[in-house]
Amino acid sequence: MEWHQIENAAAVAQTRNFTRAAKKQAISQPALSRSIMKLEEELGAPLFLRGKKEVQLTQAGVIFVQKAQQALQLMKEAKEDIQEIVSPDKGHISIAFLPTFGPHVLPNLIAEYKRLYPNVTFQLSQGAGEVNMKKVQEEEADLCITAPPYKRHDIEWTVIREEQLYITVPASHPFATRPYLSFREAAAEPFVTFKKGFGLRFMFDEMCEELGIEPQITFEGEEVPTIAGFVAAGLGLCVLPKKPEIAHEPLVFIQISDYSLVRKIAIGVKKRGALSPAARQFKTFAEKYLQQNHGGQV
Repeated sequence: MEWHQIENAAAVAQTRNFTRAAKKQAISQPALSRSIMKLEEELGAPLFLRGKKEVQLTQAGVIFVQKAQQALQLMKEAKEDIQEIVSPDKGHISIAFLPTFGPHVLPNLIAEYKRLYPNVTFQLSQGAGEVNMKKVQEEEADLCITAPPYKRHDIEWTVIREEQLYITVPASHPFATRPYLSFREAAAEPFVTFKKGFGLRFMFDEMCEELGIEPQITFEGEEVPTIAGFVAAGLGLCVLPKKPEIAHEPLVFIQISDYSLVRKIAIGVKKRGALSPAARQFKTFAEKYLQQNHGGQV
């Protein structure tokens, strides 16, 4: 049984006339008749009673056409669903990102993209850098926006921004008046950090290891505003980027003098994965937007 035979049978049932059905299917009437006869032979039962003026469905024809119409509708829906996927102006995009990108970066980026492509839908999830990367590896997310770009053989990274990290102290701290501060000196103070698995914690631990320092950690958190609040309250120092969401806190950002600590922010996709046209178009847009739009500070 071939698909065009199903379509031909449905056309005859709809028009009740072989001539009109042939015209509807854009084939000759003899070709249509042969198609129907071949289908009836394969099914082992006549589908139509050929009258002089009108064609009638047999009992077998009623059953077959009913199922044929269901199949045609399902195929129509399948084609529409596929068009949603393959169209870069529609489709669905899943993104995993760091919590630090949530208050400003992602909303601004997606709002700008939705202005251009309103029919695209998004699924968003936030978590630690390693969690986001794993979502891409396991194809639970099309792409991740995270930092730093962890070295993994199956992830392809595009660095979109670099930002300086600072020793962050409360405004009342004795270090607050200093433009530069060595991490070795700062490490004598207690520190507030991110939990293991977060990119900033990874970079903090890497710096400590390279400098041979084991600072006292008094609190581990997951969000920049919370950690900044602990620092502002005098419960420890921290290593942070300057972020809009903590601008209101009484904090001072001091440049590290004995270690170059720069955070690379990157978009990651699976190397051997096939991005949908919508996800591929969004990735290109996001790279350009985040590289050029300094208003949406990462």
